[in-house]
Amino acid sequence: MHFSPLTLEDKPRVDAALAADPPTVSELTFTNLWAWRRKRAIFTATDDAGALLLLCEEQGRHFFLPPVGDIDPAATARRLQAFAKGAGFDLRIERVPSATAGILAAAGFPVAAERAEFDYVYAVGEIASLAGRHFDGKRNQIRHLTATHACAFEPIDDAAAEECLALEEAWCDLRACHLDEGLAAEQGGIAECLRSRRRFGLIGGLVRVDGRVKAFALGEMLAAGTAVVHFEKADPGITGVYQLMNHWFCREALAGFSFVNREQDLGIPGLRQTKLGWRPHHLVEKFTVTAGAESEDPG
Repeated sequence: MHFSPLTLEDKPRVDAALAADPPTVSELTFTNLWAWRRKRAIFTATDDAGALLLLCEEQGRHFFLPPVGDIDPAATARRLQAFAKGAGFDLRIERVPSATAGILAAAGFPVAAERAEFDYVYAVGEIASLAGRHFDGKRNQIRHLTATHACAFEPIDDAAAEECLALEEAWCDLRACHLDEGLAAEQGGIAECLRSRRRFGLIGGLVRVDGRVKAFALGEMLAAGTAVVHFEKADPGITGVYQLMNHWFCREALAGFSFVNREQDLGIPGLRQTKLGWRPHHLVEKFTVTAGAESEDPG
């Protein structure tokens, strides 16, 4: 089992593996793996059974993401455990979807739910229409913004990508991104995704307010019928522009999808409240799997 650093040349191989075994968790796209590599280094390997293996290194700790194309999760987990032991760290597989977690729990691996990592999945049509009393507040904010300013939705082209970067830089200046490892890594990932959006097959959209870019979003297909939004930024000084961005992105850019995965809340109370306020259709539960006495390789 030989792991090599993820490179852009790995994209066709990773994409093919994910197409054959469509993911439910938001981390499993090449875009996500590549965009966040400054914060979380990624190494890949293919095991003897043909599964794509993903090893992460973040702040000195090592963990695996769920293998892709895995036909025997318990056997693969035991092989990963043996590799981890030989490399000097304990087995840890993170962002494991519930079906795989159930198989591994039955095989004797300790499994723990990670609520902060659960993905929020919404019905695209519901966000696109905002019908119903539960969306009254969001509709009112959008109505006020569009009544008092000239607002328009556009797909992101090359010129607009640079305007989106300028908005991201202004957003980061307000939040001192250079002092926060996660925000700094996000800024770098957004810049790469904006400039390489065609290579990554991304769907991009923006909102102009009085002619200036004040919000943008970047996403892609996660699995058949489901999109994932990787990044969304807006000018925090404009009330209602986040709501308008989400509404118009679903209506204009994601009309061909049934669902949209808007990733996790990271355990941040305000972010959790916001995501719940959009009435998720369901949550994608994720689990962490570790090694236990019952899961030790007999050899």
